[in-house]
Amino acid sequence: MYLDNNFKLFSSTSSSNLSYLLTAFVVALIIHNSIIFGVSFTAPPIKKSSANQTLDIVLVNTKAEKAPENPDYLAQADQVGGGNIKEKAKPTSKNPGETPIQGNALENRPKVAPKPVPKIVDNKPILSTTKTSKKKAPKLVKKKKPRPKNKPVMINDYMADLQKQIIEIEAELDKKNKMYAKRPKATYITASTQRTPDALYLKHWTKKIERIGNLNYPAQARKNKLEGQLILVVAISPSGDIINIRISQSSGHKTLDNAARKIVQLAAPYAAVPADVLRGNSRLVITRTWQFTHNSGKNFSSN
Repeated sequence: MYLDNNFKLFSSTSSSNLSYLLTAFVVALIIHNSIIFGVSFTAPPIKKSSANQTLDIVLVNTKAEKAPENPDYLAQADQVGGGNIKEKAKPTSKNPGETPIQGNALENRPKVAPKPVPKIVDNKPILSTTKTSKKKAPKLVKKKKPRPKNKPVMINDYMADLQKQIIEIEAELDKKNKMYAKRPKATYITASTQRTPDALYLKHWTKKIERIGNLNYPAQARKNKLEGQLILVVAISPSGDIINIRISQSSGHKTLDNAARKIVQLAAPYAAVPADVLRGNSRLVITRTWQFTHNSGKNFSSN
């Protein structure tokens, strides 16, 4: 009984709730349709970006002590407008020395390639001065050298001295030529003589010299056991007499040199010189090498 009553109560309550839900659904559907079809949406206006806004900037010549409350333009300094014009106007006065720059002037201007900077190779320090003197450097005045007084020309004296020297040289040469011409002509015989008459006379002359030399050998040289050799030149007249004795090369011992001279003098006079040996000359010159040794048999020899 209790369950049956509850069921009735639930069923009656459910039917009433359902009717309310249907009514609410219909009303909501009507409201949504009216909103969808009756209301139109418009896009909000696009705000301009501050980056696209333009600013008018002008240059003014004078500066005001007090800034204006509502400025019309932007400038590098404060300036209060004047005049009787109602409309806003930009200052038109130009700064002295300035020229207006057109908008397309920079774009249409041809591009100029930068000049290459030359490389500095020289490492020498560059001296520079920061201040330049305005004073002009004094001009250097060259002092004129005083002209020497006219000296007598020395060319004539120089030529006279030169001519005198030439005359002296010519005289000296002439004197030598005359002395050479007056010099007696001689026939020279040495150990290498091959002509038969010359060799025969030289052979006899050498034997006589060696014989006299060994017989008159200097006692001092034998006592001191001196040795050496020398070259002796003897000039003989056609008759066999001695004209001149000259030592061409010394033995190094004065005793031996003097002994050689003495031997030549002791052996004179010599045999007369044959005409075929003289061959028209006025004397015979014999050059020989003399040797002094300690040999018991022969102390003196001539080659």
